[in-house]
Amino acid sequence: MNPSIPHDASIAAGDAPASTDRSVFAILLALYSLILYPILRANRYFDDDLKRALVGRTGWDSNGRPLTTLLMRLLQYYDSAMVDISPLTQIGAIAILAWAGVLIARRYAIRSPWMAALVAFPIGAQPFYMESLSYKFDALSMSVAVFLALLPMIALRSTRWSWWLGVCALFASLCFYQPAINACLIFILLELVLAQLHGRGARRLAMRFLSRALQVGVAMLIYQVLVGIHIHGWVRQQSAKIQGLHDLPVVKANFVDFLAFIDSSFNAQWWRYSAPVLILLALFPVIIGIRHVLKARLTQPVWVSVILFAVSLLLPLAALACVFGPMLLLLKPEIEPRVLMGAGALLAAALIVMQAALRQWHQSDKWTLAAAWMLALGMATFASAYGNALGEQKNYEDRIASHLAEDLAELKVDHPIRALLLDGSIGYSPITAHVAEQFPLVRTLIIPYLQVDDVFHTHMFLMYYVPDLVDMRYEPSAADLQRQTSLLARACQAPPTRNARFYSLSLVDDTAVVMLGAAHQHRCTTAAGSGLD
Repeated sequence: MNPSIPHDASIAAGDAPASTDRSVFAILLALYSLILYPILRANRYFDDDLKRALVGRTGWDSNGRPLTTLLMRLLQYYDSAMVDISPLTQIGAIAILAWAGVLIARRYAIRSPWMAALVAFPIGAQPFYMESLSYKFDALSMSVAVFLALLPMIALRSTRWSWWLGVCALFASLCFYQPAINACLIFILLELVLAQLHGRGARRLAMRFLSRALQVGVAMLIYQVLVGIHIHGWVRQQSAKIQGLHDLPVVKANFVDFLAFIDSSFNAQWWRYSAPVLILLALFPVIIGIRHVLKARLTQPVWVSVILFAVSLLLPLAALACVFGPMLLLLKPEIEPRVLMGAGALLAAALIVMQAALRQWHQSDKWTLAAAWMLALGMATFASAYGNALGEQKNYEDRIASHLAEDLAELKVDHPIRALLLDGSIGYSPITAHVAEQFPLVRTLIIPYLQVDDVFHTHMFLMYYVPDLVDMRYEPSAADLQRQTSLLARACQAPPTRNARFYSLSLVDDTAVVMLGAAHQHRCTTAAGSGLD
């Protein structure tokens, strides 16, 4: 099979005027700034940022992301450890996404700069992408991964040489961040829908799809041979795949779990507002496919028409599956906002289809603009609420940790303190908790850094405030676990040395036992009740 992909002049417009390119880039950069600014204003170290900002270790190579390591080392003139160079990385991330919007405008012949910008906007503005933009160290590499995943469809010409360049782009995308490949899968379906819209025959549709599928398959095979075999640790454990047909129920369960995660991320009112727009966008490819079948039914076998008709009806479901992509084949996929990069690509592709269809059918672009504006407003609203919640949580945690550090410093004057043992959780600040009630996704995006159930983040957070004390919760031995139980029980036998608003502090031998929130009352009441029994 010739790997080159047929070129449709009616789909690709060629080179756009430079003034249009500049306008699309400027508008998108301004729109993405509305999304990024609340995150920058919050200025909270996010997830792995805690470790990287403090100790400077990369850790990306073991995760199968060698080009992320290379990019960050080049940006930082790397010697022995990384430093925080944000917001340069986050600003670079939205610049890359804005340039992707320029290429989308060129590729799909979107003449209006505002239309082009609003159509491409969801790629980096959709709520799940907020996690990617929140990373001070990872934001740039994740956006580069999305850009490279889309590159074969939005920029490269349809020649054999370009086909191999597309393989290289997809391989590089995987080396930056693996889930970005799902954006490519969405735009492969977009090509098929647009080809149907412009009346391409069934054979050409099949050749186009098989060539793109081969392109993705070759890139993933090269990645697995050169990079995948070196992945180890936590990512290796999470990457275990199904082994055969007997594991197919796992794929269905994963699909349902991903959909349930998306559904639970937004409240009922949010879905009531957005559902009509989403349903409308989902109907366009179905209508295009049915129209294509009806027009071509006399020139092709009946079985071909039946297959194309079924494919048209199932296309929205297939598009949803592409949002999750190869993650559906994992035994225990990591269901987190950052892996749902395909969600933004799906919204952008749906808007491209709507715009192209209305233009083909000689209808007004105002309908597409209205749908795009509604989505953009919802995304900007969520980004602002999330940024405010993020900033409030940072201030809340910093106040508590600062007071705790001061209390420990005062106590160390008269008592030798070697170790620290935490119990309980501070939870969310009042404002963050309120935002999380209205936008449930915030509960997944914002992790409280002072809680006993999250040993890694709590340990790194404490290193900022009490680096001279041993964190007994971090990587404990069996003997340490037994000692923790004993220390917590002994801390309940006498009134706390300090009682603050958000914690109580007790000294047991050379260990400061800190019970966060209502942990002291709950644990010690339970212990007293057990003693009475």
